[in-house]
Amino acid sequence: MGLPKREVAVVRSLGLALALIAFAPVLPVRGASKPSFDDLVASLKSPNAKTRIDAIEALGKSRRREAVSPLAALVHDPEPKVRLQVAKSLSDLRDLSAVPAFVTLVADEDAKVREESIGSLVGLYGERERTTPPARFLEIFSDEYDRSSVALFTRVDPSVYQALAKALQDESEGIRQEAAYSLGILDGHSAVPSLIAALQDPVPGVRGAAATAIGKVGTAEDGKHLIPLLSDESATVRNRVLQAIGTLKVREAGPALREIYESNRRRESGLKALACLSRIGDPAQADLFRELVQDPDPERKRLAIEGLARVSDGSLLPAFKKDFQREHSDELKLAYAFAITRLGDHAFLDSLVLCLPSATLGKRCQGYILENGKGILPELYPYLSDPDAEVRAQLADILGASGDAGSIHALDPLISDPSPKVADRATRAIERLRQSGPGEAR
Repeated sequence: MGLPKREVAVVRSLGLALALIAFAPVLPVRGASKPSFDDLVASLKSPNAKTRIDAIEALGKSRRREAVSPLAALVHDPEPKVRLQVAKSLSDLRDLSAVPAFVTLVADEDAKVREESIGSLVGLYGERERTTPPARFLEIFSDEYDRSSVALFTRVDPSVYQALAKALQDESEGIRQEAAYSLGILDGHSAVPSLIAALQDPVPGVRGAAATAIGKVGTAEDGKHLIPLLSDESATVRNRVLQAIGTLKVREAGPALREIYESNRRRESGLKALACLSRIGDPAQADLFRELVQDPDPERKRLAIEGLARVSDGSLLPAFKKDFQREHSDELKLAYAFAITRLGDHAFLDSLVLCLPSATLGKRCQGYILENGKGILPELYPYLSDPDAEVRAQLADILGASGDAGSIHALDPLISDPSPKVADRATRAIERLRQSGPGEAR
Protein backbone atom coordinates (compact mmCIF):
# COMPACT_ATOMS: atom_id res chain seq x y z
CA MET A 1 0.00 0.00 0.00
CA GLY A 2 1.53 3.37 -1.04
CA LEU A 3 1.87 6.49 1.10
CA PRO A 4 -0.90 9.08 1.08
CA LYS A 5 -0.37 11.95 -1.35
CA ARG A 6 0.33 14.42 1.49
CA GLU A 7 3.16 12.28 2.94
CA VAL A 8 4.62 11.76 -0.53
CA ALA A 9 4.79 15.52 -1.06
CA VAL A 10 6.56 16.03 2.27
CA VAL A 11 9.14 13.37 1.46
CA ARG A 12 9.84 14.87 -1.95
CA SER A 13 10.25 18.36 -0.45
CA LEU A 14 12.62 17.05 2.19
CA GLY A 15 14.64 15.19 -0.41
CA LEU A 16 14.92 18.29 -2.55
CA ALA A 17 16.08 20.36 0.43
CA LEU A 18 18.75 17.81 1.34
CA ALA A 19 19.96 17.73 -2.25
CA LEU A 20 20.27 21.50 -2.35
CA ILE A 21 22.24 21.48 0.88
CA ALA A 22 24.52 18.75 -0.37
CA PHE A 23 25.46 20.66 -3.52
CA ALA A 24 25.52 24.16 -1.99
CA PRO A 25 28.93 25.89 -1.76
CA VAL A 26 30.50 25.99 1.70
CA LEU A 27 30.62 29.64 2.94
CA PRO A 28 32.70 30.87 5.88
CA VAL A 29 30.76 31.97 8.90
CA ARG A 30 31.18 35.69 9.49
CA GLY A 31 33.16 36.36 12.66
CA ALA A 32 33.99 32.69 13.15
CA SER A 33 37.72 33.48 13.26
CA LYS A 34 39.80 36.63 13.24
CA PRO A 35 42.73 37.13 10.90
CA SER A 36 46.09 36.53 12.54
CA PHE A 37 48.63 39.27 13.14
CA ASP A 38 50.64 38.03 10.16
CA ASP A 39 47.51 38.03 8.00
CA LEU A 40 46.85 41.66 8.92
CA VAL A 41 50.42 42.66 8.10
CA ALA A 42 50.11 40.87 4.76
CA SER A 43 46.88 42.75 4.05
CA LEU A 44 48.76 46.04 4.27
CA LYS A 45 50.10 45.26 0.79
CA SER A 46 46.66 44.79 -0.71
CA PRO A 47 45.93 46.88 -3.85
CA ASN A 48 42.52 47.57 -2.30
CA ALA A 49 42.63 50.71 -0.12
CA LYS A 50 39.64 49.56 1.96
CA THR A 51 41.46 46.32 2.79
CA ARG A 52 44.55 48.24 3.85
CA ILE A 53 42.49 50.59 6.01
CA ASP A 54 40.72 47.71 7.76
CA ALA A 55 44.03 45.96 8.42
CA ILE A 56 45.63 49.18 9.72
CA GLU A 57 42.72 49.75 12.08
CA ALA A 58 42.89 46.18 13.39
CA LEU A 59 46.64 46.43 13.97
CA GLY A 60 46.12 49.61 15.97
CA LYS A 61 43.59 47.87 18.16
CA SER A 62 45.96 44.94 18.66
CA ARG A 63 48.13 47.10 20.95
CA ARG A 64 51.15 45.10 19.81
CA ARG A 65 54.37 47.07 19.64
CA GLU A 66 55.61 45.08 16.67
CA ALA A 67 52.79 46.61 14.63
CA VAL A 68 54.57 49.99 14.60
CA SER A 69 57.11 49.09 11.94
CA PRO A 70 54.71 47.75 9.27
CA LEU A 71 52.33 50.67 9.91
CA ALA A 72 55.14 53.22 9.70
CA ALA A 73 56.02 51.82 6.28
CA LEU A 74 52.72 53.23 4.98
CA VAL A 75 53.33 56.92 5.79
CA HIS A 76 53.79 57.54 2.05
CA ASP A 77 50.79 55.49 0.93
CA PRO A 78 49.17 57.17 -2.12
CA GLU A 79 45.72 57.15 -0.49
CA PRO A 80 45.12 59.97 2.09
CA LYS A 81 42.51 57.90 3.98
CA VAL A 82 45.09 55.17 4.44
CA ARG A 83 47.64 57.63 5.84
CA LEU A 84 45.02 59.10 8.14
CA GLN A 85 44.24 55.65 9.52
CA VAL A 86 47.96 55.03 9.97
CA ALA A 87 48.15 58.13 12.19
CA LYS A 88 45.12 57.01 14.20
CA SER A 89 46.39 53.45 14.65
CA LEU A 90 49.89 54.54 15.63
CA SER A 91 48.21 56.77 18.20
CA ASP A 92 46.31 53.74 19.53
CA LEU A 93 49.58 51.81 19.90
CA ARG A 94 51.05 54.61 22.08
CA ASP A 95 54.66 53.66 21.48
CA LEU A 96 57.52 56.16 21.20
CA SER A 97 59.09 54.14 18.37
CA ALA A 98 56.34 55.66 16.20
CA VAL A 99 57.73 59.19 16.58
CA PRO A 100 59.65 59.23 13.24
CA ALA A 101 56.46 58.20 11.45
CA PHE A 102 54.48 60.96 13.14
CA VAL A 103 57.16 63.51 12.25
CA THR A 104 56.78 62.52 8.61
CA LEU A 105 52.99 62.69 8.81
CA VAL A 106 53.08 66.18 10.36
CA ALA A 107 54.35 67.33 6.96
CA ASP A 108 51.78 65.28 5.00
CA GLU A 109 50.08 66.91 2.01
CA ASP A 110 46.64 66.23 3.52
CA ALA A 111 45.54 68.65 6.28
CA LYS A 112 43.50 66.00 8.12
CA VAL A 113 46.55 63.77 8.35
CA ARG A 114 48.69 66.62 9.64
CA GLU A 115 46.10 67.57 12.25
CA GLU A 116 45.68 64.00 13.46
CA SER A 117 49.43 63.52 13.72
CA ILE A 118 50.01 66.66 15.77
CA GLY A 119 47.30 65.70 18.25
CA SER A 120 48.65 62.16 18.43
CA LEU A 121 52.17 63.36 19.21
CA VAL A 122 50.92 65.41 22.14
CA GLY A 123 48.85 62.49 23.40
CA LEU A 124 51.85 60.19 23.08
CA TYR A 125 54.29 62.37 25.01
CA GLY A 126 51.74 63.84 27.37
CA GLU A 127 50.24 60.45 28.27
CA ARG A 128 46.78 61.87 27.74
CA GLU A 129 43.94 59.96 26.13
CA ARG A 130 42.33 62.10 23.47
CA THR A 131 38.54 61.95 23.60
CA THR A 132 37.89 65.12 21.60
CA PRO A 133 38.97 66.32 18.14
CA PRO A 134 42.67 67.35 18.03
CA ALA A 135 42.00 71.10 18.01
CA ARG A 136 39.78 71.02 21.10
CA PHE A 137 42.06 68.53 22.86
CA LEU A 138 45.11 70.72 22.36
CA GLU A 139 43.34 73.90 23.44
CA ILE A 140 42.14 72.29 26.68
CA PHE A 141 45.54 70.74 27.34
CA SER A 142 47.31 74.04 26.67
CA ASP A 143 45.24 75.85 29.29
CA GLU A 144 45.64 73.25 32.02
CA TYR A 145 49.05 74.21 33.40
CA ASP A 146 51.16 77.35 33.50
CA ARG A 147 54.19 75.43 32.30
CA SER A 148 54.77 72.51 29.93
CA SER A 149 53.17 69.12 30.50
CA VAL A 150 55.62 66.49 29.26
CA ALA A 151 55.15 63.12 30.95
CA LEU A 152 57.54 61.87 33.60
CA PHE A 153 60.65 60.05 32.27
CA THR A 154 60.01 61.42 28.79
CA ARG A 155 62.45 63.29 26.59
CA VAL A 156 60.93 64.69 23.43
CA ASP A 157 62.89 63.93 20.27
CA PRO A 158 64.35 67.14 18.76
CA SER A 159 62.84 66.21 15.38
CA VAL A 160 59.40 66.74 16.92
CA TYR A 161 60.21 70.35 17.79
CA GLN A 162 61.63 70.92 14.32
CA ALA A 163 58.52 69.51 12.65
CA LEU A 164 56.17 71.55 14.85
CA ALA A 165 58.19 74.74 14.34
CA LYS A 166 57.91 74.24 10.59
CA ALA A 167 54.17 73.64 10.97
CA LEU A 168 53.85 77.18 12.39
CA GLN A 169 54.05 78.26 8.74
CA ASP A 170 51.47 75.77 7.48
CA GLU A 171 48.92 77.01 4.95
CA SER A 172 46.14 75.90 7.30
CA GLU A 173 45.51 78.32 10.16
CA GLY A 174 44.19 75.45 12.26
CA ILE A 175 47.45 73.52 11.84
CA ARG A 176 49.48 76.61 12.75
CA GLN A 177 47.43 77.07 15.90
CA GLU A 178 47.74 73.42 16.90
CA ALA A 179 51.49 73.46 16.27
CA ALA A 180 51.87 76.44 18.61
CA TYR A 181 49.82 74.82 21.36
CA SER A 182 51.80 71.61 20.97
CA LEU A 183 55.15 73.32 21.33
CA GLY A 184 53.97 74.82 24.61
CA ILE A 185 52.66 71.52 25.93
CA LEU A 186 55.77 69.56 24.90
CA ASP A 187 58.32 71.95 26.40
CA GLY A 188 59.51 73.22 23.04
CA HIS A 189 61.77 75.98 24.34
CA SER A 190 64.14 75.44 21.40
CA ALA A 191 61.35 76.67 19.12
CA VAL A 192 60.73 79.94 20.99
CA PRO A 193 62.13 82.08 18.11
CA SER A 194 59.55 80.49 15.79
CA LEU A 195 56.81 81.11 18.34
CA ILE A 196 57.83 84.76 18.65
CA ALA A 197 57.58 85.07 14.87
CA ALA A 198 54.10 83.51 15.05
CA LEU A 199 52.96 86.42 17.23
CA GLN A 200 52.70 88.35 13.96
CA ASP A 201 50.37 85.79 12.36
CA PRO A 202 47.30 87.42 10.74
CA VAL A 203 44.97 84.95 12.47
CA PRO A 204 44.07 85.80 16.11
CA GLY A 205 43.83 82.13 17.10
CA VAL A 206 47.42 81.53 16.04
CA ARG A 207 48.71 84.63 17.83
CA GLY A 208 46.88 83.58 20.99
CA ALA A 209 48.22 80.03 20.81
CA ALA A 210 51.76 81.31 20.28
CA ALA A 211 51.41 83.62 23.31
CA THR A 212 50.21 80.72 25.45
CA ALA A 213 53.11 78.55 24.29
CA ILE A 214 55.67 81.26 25.03
CA GLY A 215 54.18 81.58 28.51
CA LYS A 216 54.80 77.87 29.04
CA VAL A 217 58.30 77.46 27.63
CA GLY A 218 59.79 80.96 27.40
CA THR A 219 61.64 83.26 29.78
CA ALA A 220 60.92 86.75 31.09
CA GLU A 221 63.17 88.05 28.31
CA ASP A 222 61.11 86.21 25.70
CA GLY A 223 57.98 87.62 27.31
CA LYS A 224 58.95 91.16 26.32
CA HIS A 225 57.81 90.31 22.80
CA LEU A 226 54.29 89.84 24.19
CA ILE A 227 53.87 93.39 25.46
CA PRO A 228 52.71 94.91 22.13
CA LEU A 229 49.93 92.32 21.99
CA LEU A 230 48.35 93.78 25.13
CA SER A 231 46.59 96.10 22.69
CA ASP A 232 45.73 93.37 20.17
CA GLU A 233 42.38 93.77 18.43
CA SER A 234 41.30 90.32 19.70
CA ALA A 235 40.12 90.01 23.31
CA THR A 236 41.11 86.33 23.32
CA VAL A 237 44.65 87.20 22.30
CA ARG A 238 44.86 89.90 24.97
CA ASN A 239 43.69 87.48 27.65
CA ARG A 240 46.22 84.85 26.63
CA VAL A 241 48.97 87.47 26.60
CA LEU A 242 48.01 88.59 30.11
CA GLN A 243 48.24 85.00 31.35
CA ALA A 244 51.63 84.49 29.72
CA ILE A 245 53.10 87.77 30.96
CA GLY A 246 51.96 86.99 34.47
CA THR A 247 53.44 83.50 34.37
CA LEU A 248 56.78 84.76 33.04
CA LYS A 249 56.78 87.77 35.41
CA VAL A 250 57.64 90.30 32.71
CA ARG A 251 58.24 93.40 34.79
CA GLU A 252 58.69 95.57 31.72
CA ALA A 253 54.97 95.14 31.08
CA GLY A 254 54.16 97.11 34.25
CA PRO A 255 53.44 100.52 32.68
CA ALA A 256 51.22 99.05 29.94
CA LEU A 257 49.31 96.93 32.44
CA ARG A 258 48.85 99.90 34.77
CA GLU A 259 47.41 101.92 31.90
CA ILE A 260 44.98 99.15 31.02
CA TYR A 261 43.86 98.87 34.62
CA GLU A 262 43.40 102.60 35.12
CA SER A 263 41.27 102.79 31.98
CA ASN A 264 39.11 99.83 32.98
CA ARG A 265 38.98 99.89 36.78
CA ARG A 266 35.45 98.56 37.11
CA ARG A 267 35.50 96.26 34.11
CA GLU A 268 36.56 92.64 33.81
CA SER A 269 39.44 93.61 31.55
CA GLY A 270 40.74 95.89 34.29
CA LEU A 271 40.59 93.10 36.87
CA LYS A 272 42.54 90.78 34.55
CA ALA A 273 45.18 93.44 34.04
CA LEU A 274 45.43 93.89 37.81
CA ALA A 275 45.83 90.14 38.30
CA CYS A 276 48.71 90.15 35.85
CA LEU A 277 50.20 93.27 37.45
CA SER A 278 50.04 91.57 40.83
CA ARG A 279 52.04 88.59 39.56
CA ILE A 280 54.91 90.30 37.74
CA GLY A 281 56.45 91.96 40.81
CA ASP A 282 57.03 95.45 39.42
CA PRO A 283 58.08 97.69 42.37
CA ALA A 284 56.80 100.75 40.51
CA GLN A 285 53.23 99.55 41.15
CA ALA A 286 53.52 99.50 44.96
CA ASP A 287 51.50 102.70 45.29
CA LEU A 288 48.57 101.14 43.44
CA PHE A 289 48.67 98.03 45.64
CA ARG A 290 48.72 100.15 48.81
CA GLU A 291 45.65 101.96 47.58
CA LEU A 292 43.78 98.76 46.71
CA VAL A 293 44.52 97.03 50.01
CA GLN A 294 41.72 99.27 51.32
CA ASP A 295 39.37 98.45 48.44
CA PRO A 296 35.99 97.00 49.51
CA ASP A 297 36.08 94.51 46.64
CA PRO A 298 37.65 91.29 48.02
CA GLU A 299 39.18 90.24 44.69
CA ARG A 300 40.99 93.54 44.18
CA LYS A 301 42.06 93.52 47.78
CA ARG A 302 43.48 90.00 47.49
CA LEU A 303 45.44 90.88 44.37
CA ALA A 304 46.79 93.99 46.09
CA ILE A 305 47.94 91.99 49.12
CA GLU A 306 49.71 89.49 46.88
CA GLY A 307 51.22 92.26 44.74
CA LEU A 308 52.58 94.10 47.78
CA ALA A 309 54.11 90.89 49.09
CA ARG A 310 56.07 90.55 45.85
CA VAL A 311 57.46 94.09 45.76
CA SER A 312 57.88 95.03 49.45
CA ASP A 313 60.33 94.38 52.26
CA GLY A 314 59.88 93.26 55.85
CA SER A 315 58.80 96.71 57.00
CA LEU A 316 55.21 95.80 56.11
CA LEU A 317 55.14 92.76 58.41
CA PRO A 318 53.56 94.50 61.44
CA ALA A 319 50.74 95.96 59.33
CA PHE A 320 50.09 92.66 57.56
CA LYS A 321 49.96 90.74 60.85
CA LYS A 322 47.49 93.23 62.28
CA ASP A 323 45.33 93.00 59.17
CA PHE A 324 45.49 89.21 59.31
CA GLN A 325 44.05 89.26 62.84
CA ARG A 326 41.24 91.60 61.86
CA GLU A 327 40.29 89.90 58.60
CA HIS A 328 37.16 87.71 58.54
CA SER A 329 37.43 86.33 55.01
CA ASP A 330 39.28 82.99 54.84
CA GLU A 331 40.46 83.78 51.33
CA LEU A 332 41.96 87.11 52.36
CA LYS A 333 43.49 85.62 55.51
CA LEU A 334 45.33 83.15 53.28
CA ALA A 335 46.57 86.02 51.10
CA TYR A 336 47.91 87.72 54.23
CA ALA A 337 49.50 84.45 55.37
CA PHE A 338 51.25 84.19 52.00
CA ALA A 339 52.43 87.79 52.22
CA ILE A 340 53.71 87.42 55.78
CA THR A 341 55.52 84.18 54.92
CA ARG A 342 57.07 85.70 51.81
CA LEU A 343 58.29 88.70 53.82
CA GLY A 344 60.12 86.42 56.23
CA ASP A 345 57.85 85.26 59.06
CA HIS A 346 57.39 81.55 58.40
CA ALA A 347 55.13 80.97 61.38
CA PHE A 348 52.23 81.72 59.06
CA LEU A 349 53.23 78.89 56.76
CA ASP A 350 51.05 76.72 58.97
CA SER A 351 47.90 78.43 57.69
CA LEU A 352 48.86 77.67 54.08
CA VAL A 353 49.72 74.02 54.70
CA LEU A 354 46.59 73.22 56.66
CA CYS A 355 44.42 74.70 53.92
CA LEU A 356 45.85 72.43 51.22
CA PRO A 357 42.92 69.95 51.41
CA SER A 358 40.43 72.74 50.63
CA ALA A 359 38.52 72.08 47.41
CA THR A 360 38.25 75.81 46.69
CA LEU A 361 41.51 77.23 48.02
CA GLY A 362 43.89 74.27 48.04
CA LYS A 363 45.33 74.91 44.59
CA ARG A 364 46.01 78.55 45.44
CA CYS A 365 47.78 77.48 48.62
CA GLN A 366 49.97 75.16 46.58
CA GLY A 367 50.97 78.11 44.45
CA TYR A 368 51.62 80.27 47.50
CA ILE A 369 53.90 77.66 49.04
CA LEU A 370 55.85 77.00 45.85
CA GLU A 371 56.31 80.72 45.26
CA ASN A 372 58.07 81.03 48.58
CA GLY A 373 60.93 79.01 47.10
CA LYS A 374 63.28 76.29 48.24
CA GLY A 375 64.20 78.09 51.42
CA ILE A 376 61.01 76.97 53.17
CA LEU A 377 61.11 73.33 52.07
CA PRO A 378 62.74 72.02 55.28
CA GLU A 379 59.93 73.64 57.23
CA LEU A 380 57.44 71.56 55.27
CA TYR A 381 59.00 68.22 56.20
CA PRO A 382 57.37 67.93 59.65
CA TYR A 383 53.95 68.20 57.99
CA LEU A 384 54.66 65.00 56.07
CA SER A 385 53.52 63.18 59.19
CA ASP A 386 50.30 65.20 59.48
CA PRO A 387 47.29 63.03 60.41
CA ASP A 388 45.40 64.30 57.34
CA ALA A 389 46.33 62.11 54.35
CA GLU A 390 45.34 64.87 51.94
CA VAL A 391 47.88 67.23 53.51
CA ARG A 392 50.59 64.59 53.11
CA ALA A 393 49.60 63.92 49.50
CA GLN A 394 49.52 67.60 48.55
CA LEU A 395 52.89 68.20 50.17
CA ALA A 396 54.35 65.31 48.20
CA ASP A 397 53.17 67.05 45.03
CA ILE A 398 54.67 70.36 46.15
CA LEU A 399 58.03 68.83 46.99
CA GLY A 400 58.04 66.99 43.69
CA ALA A 401 57.36 70.23 41.81
CA SER A 402 60.05 72.13 43.73
CA GLY A 403 62.87 70.58 41.70
CA ASP A 404 64.97 70.16 44.87
CA ALA A 405 66.40 66.62 44.96
CA GLY A 406 67.37 67.28 48.57
CA SER A 407 63.73 66.59 49.51
CA ILE A 408 63.92 62.94 48.47
CA HIS A 409 65.05 61.79 51.92
CA ALA A 410 61.99 63.42 53.49
CA LEU A 411 59.66 61.77 51.00
CA ASP A 412 61.12 58.26 51.29
CA PRO A 413 59.09 57.26 54.38
CA LEU A 414 55.85 58.12 52.58
CA ILE A 415 56.42 55.27 50.13
CA SER A 416 55.16 53.04 52.96
CA ASP A 417 52.33 55.39 53.93
CA PRO A 418 49.10 53.63 54.99
CA SER A 419 47.25 55.74 52.42
CA PRO A 420 47.72 54.33 48.89
CA LYS A 421 47.17 57.82 47.47
CA VAL A 422 49.95 59.29 49.58
CA ALA A 423 52.31 56.41 48.73
CA ASP A 424 51.63 56.86 45.02
CA ARG A 425 52.10 60.63 45.09
CA ALA A 426 55.33 60.29 47.09
CA THR A 427 56.68 57.72 44.64
CA ARG A 428 55.86 59.99 41.73
CA ALA A 429 57.45 62.99 43.43
CA ILE A 430 60.65 61.09 44.19
CA GLU A 431 60.99 59.91 40.60
CA ARG A 432 60.34 63.41 39.33
CA LEU A 433 63.06 64.81 41.59
CA ARG A 434 65.51 62.13 40.48
CA GLN A 435 64.82 63.06 36.88
CA SER A 436 65.24 66.79 37.45
CA GLY A 437 68.46 66.27 39.38
CA PRO A 438 69.97 68.96 41.60
CA GLY A 439 68.78 71.82 39.42
CA GLU A 440 65.48 73.56 39.27
CA ALA A 441 62.72 71.71 37.47
CA ARG A 442 61.35 73.48 34.42
